[in-house]
Amino acid sequence: MNKILIVDNNPVIRKMLSSALEKEKYQVECAEDGLSAFDFLDRFVPDIIFLDLIMPNINGEQFCQMISGRKSLEHTKIVVISGVAVEAGGEYEMKGVHACIAKGPHLVRHVLDVARKLTNDDFPQTGVHQVFGTEDLFPREISKELLAANRHLKVVLNNMSEGIIELAADHRIIFANPAAAKLAGMAQEKLLASDFTQFFSGNDQIRVIDLLKRNDGIQLQITDNDAVIFNQQQVALNFLPVHDRESSTVVVIIKDISKTKIAEERLRETKEYLHSIFNSVQAGIIVIDVETNTIIDANPRSLELFGITKQDMLSYDCRDLLCPRPEEGRCPVLLEGKTTHLTTQSVKKRNGQTMHILKTATVCMINGSRYIIESFLDITEQKKLENKLHSLSITDELTGLLNRRGFMMMAKKQLRIADRNQGKLFLLFADVDNLKWVNDTYGHDIGDMLLVNVAKLLASFRRSDIIARLGGDEFAVLLSDNSRAGGEKKISERFESLLYEENGKKDLGFPIEVSFGVVAYDNYKPCEIDELIAKADKLMYLSKKSKKNIDV
Repeated sequence: MNKILIVDNNPVIRKMLSSALEKEKYQVECAEDGLSAFDFLDRFVPDIIFLDLIMPNINGEQFCQMISGRKSLEHTKIVVISGVAVEAGGEYEMKGVHACIAKGPHLVRHVLDVARKLTNDDFPQTGVHQVFGTEDLFPREISKELLAANRHLKVVLNNMSEGIIELAADHRIIFANPAAAKLAGMAQEKLLASDFTQFFSGNDQIRVIDLLKRNDGIQLQITDNDAVIFNQQQVALNFLPVHDRESSTVVVIIKDISKTKIAEERLRETKEYLHSIFNSVQAGIIVIDVETNTIIDANPRSLELFGITKQDMLSYDCRDLLCPRPEEGRCPVLLEGKTTHLTTQSVKKRNGQTMHILKTATVCMINGSRYIIESFLDITEQKKLENKLHSLSITDELTGLLNRRGFMMMAKKQLRIADRNQGKLFLLFADVDNLKWVNDTYGHDIGDMLLVNVAKLLASFRRSDIIARLGGDEFAVLLSDNSRAGGEKKISERFESLLYEENGKKDLGFPIEVSFGVVAYDNYKPCEIDELIAKADKLMYLSKKSKKNIDV
C-alpha cells in the first residue's frame, strides 16, 4: 500500500483529500503545517507528499529545503498544492518538487490523477514542473500584489545584518534568515525545527526560557548591557509576540554585540557612554519631564529630523511638537497606563513639511522623578510606498487606466452623486474586436500596443470621465452629462470620430476595430453599476454582430 502525507493548514482540504485517497486504498496521514509534518517523518516515510505552499509554522518552500538530501526520502515524490498557483507562475519550482496542483474546483480529481500516475511511474518526465488544475481559474491582482510584497519582504529579511528568528509555541525555530543561520553556525534548513533555547546554557538559558514564558503581548528584550551568549557570541535579543487567528509565535531579533562588548563594559553606567549612544542612534530621541511636559533633552537625530536647534527644541512643550494635546489635559502615554506606548502619527517640521513617524514612548523613573523617553523614526517614505501600493491596487498596469476594481469603486460613488443631484450619466462599454487576430498575427507585444492606443483614445474623450480597462479587451467610460442634448447618439458619434481620426494616423499598420454600446443612467429608475454595464454590453454585442466580418 502506497503511503501519502498531506500537509495543509486547512482542515477541510485535509479531510477532503484524505477521504478521497483512502477510498483509493492509499495509507494517508495528515499534518497541519510544515513543523508537524517534519515530526511525522520520524515515524512515517511517505511515497508521495501533497504539500501546501503557504502555511504557518514552516511553509512549503522551507519544508522542501529541510528534507532535501534526506536519505530516507530519496524516492519520495513531492507535489505542491497551492491557492496561488496561477498567480505565482514558476515560483513553485523548488528543489525536489515534481508538480503543482492549483487549489480549485477540480482539486480532488487532479490529486487522485497525479497520485495514480506517480504510483504507476507513468508521470511524464519532461524536465519541467507541471501545473494541474488551472482550468476555470484566473489570476487575481490582489494575490499578485501580495506575492510581490512577499518577495520584497524576503529580500529585506535576507539582507538584514541582524538575525531574525521566529519561534513556535514550543520554542522550535520555524523561520531563520541568513544572518541568524550565520550566528548559529548552521545552514538555514538545518536550523529549522530545532529548539531555540538549546543554543544557550546555564543562567542565559534560564533567562531566555523565562522571557519566552512571559509572552503576554508586550515586547521584551535582553539589552546590550545585559547580553547573553548565543553559540559562543554575545548577543542582545528582542522578543516580539505575533498573534493571528491560527497561531501565536515570537519573533526574536538577534544583534551580535561581541565586537563592541569590551568597550561597552568599560563605559557602562558612565555619562560618556550614555551620551555616545544617545547621540549616535539613527532614531530621534527626546526626554520629557512628566511634571512640566517640557522637553529637557534631545539627540542630534531628532534635531535633524525636525530641522531645529537644540536651544529651540528645549523651549517646546512636548504637546506642541510630538504629542497630540489631549482634551483631558493629561499625557496620552500616562492615560494608557502602559510602560511603553507605540504609535504612528504625523507631525510638522520647522519648515512646515509633514513628517510621518513611528514613535515609541517609555515611562521611566530617573533619580526618583518620572520621565518619558520618546524615540521616533521617519517613516514618510514608507507611507508614500503604502499610498503607491494602494494606487496600484486600483490601476491597470498596462494602460495606466483604472482597473475593474477601481472603476466599480468610482462608478458606484458617481451613481450615488447622480441620484442625489438628479444628474444624468452615460456609460460607454467597448470591446476591441481584433485583439486576438493581432496577438496571433503580430504577437502579444503589438497586442499590448493596441490596448494602450485604445486606452489613449478613450482618455482623450473628456478629462472628467471615469475611464477603465475592465480586463482583457474590455473598456468602460462613465460620462457625466453637461446638459448636452442627444446624449447616447452624440457620444457614439464622438467616439466614432475619434476612432476614425486614430485609424487615419496608421500608427499600428492595421486599423483599430472596436464594438461599443452607450446607455444612459436614469436617476428616476436607479440601478447598480453592474446592471448598467450589462445593458451597455448587450448593445455592444449587437454592434459586434452587425459587422459582417466579425464571427460572434
